[in-house]
Amino acid sequence: MYWSRPTATTLALAAVGGLVNVAVVFTLYVRAAYPILESTGDIAVLAVALFAVGATAVFASAYTRLLTPALGWIAALAGTAYYELTTPMPDWGELDGHVIVEGPTHVASYANTWYVWLALALFVGVLEFGIRRGYGLGEQSLRNLPDLPLSRADLARTVVGFGALVGVATMLLTIRSGLPHLETALAIAVLATAVAAVPLAALLARGMVLPTMLFVPVPYLLIYEVFVTTDSPVHILLFGPYAVVLALAWALEALLRSRLRGWDGGRFTDHNAA
Repeated sequence: MYWSRPTATTLALAAVGGLVNVAVVFTLYVRAAYPILESTGDIAVLAVALFAVGATAVFASAYTRLLTPALGWIAALAGTAYYELTTPMPDWGELDGHVIVEGPTHVASYANTWYVWLALALFVGVLEFGIRRGYGLGEQSLRNLPDLPLSRADLARTVVGFGALVGVATMLLTIRSGLPHLETALAIAVLATAVAAVPLAALLARGMVLPTMLFVPVPYLLIYEVFVTTDSPVHILLFGPYAVVLALAWALEALLRSRLRGWDGGRFTDHNAA
């Protein structure tokens, strides 16, 4: 087995990450008198979700020595805090029993879409694993991670599992943005899963990196949707055609590298297989 029992230090760091996430968000909530502070139940649910995001991201990095899960989460939290502190505080009011607000609510956008940050932190961690393990970039420091190549079963589970994580997060984000039809939300989940699965499969199966590079607009669009909620998130349906673009990029890179540089899959391929 390539995994071991987490150390007390790893668990402590994870707990600190979770507590930091909760503390920063609720400090910003108190500063701007967010209405959620009036509901004990809402506070408890949000605190658990925020703790889970920070703890999971830090645990993933501390346990495996991957950098991107923790650094990605820290960047998201720090960016949110920066914009919350440098923009005018929201002005709260009430109309017909409903809370209304004028002004930006960056920290609420960050906190209420915790599933997006969790999915992206874990997904980019898997991409980092593939690049570092497959190309030998600082792999000596990695811990509790499998060697390459992955078996077909492990490859399928990894690609589908982490792709679906992004897909579900995207679906929940579009529902939060006001998408009225469940059928469309489910279609978006499938398309987002596909657009995330293609670069992951290309990297872990054959070491192709171009689809990973071209994947960058996808998390950018999700983050944009978090903080600048559009009237209709149906444009995310474009993830479907973009998945095809990524697949074509995979095929093109594989063709060029095999013909021009004799690439045979390197560590990503089992050369002893029949």
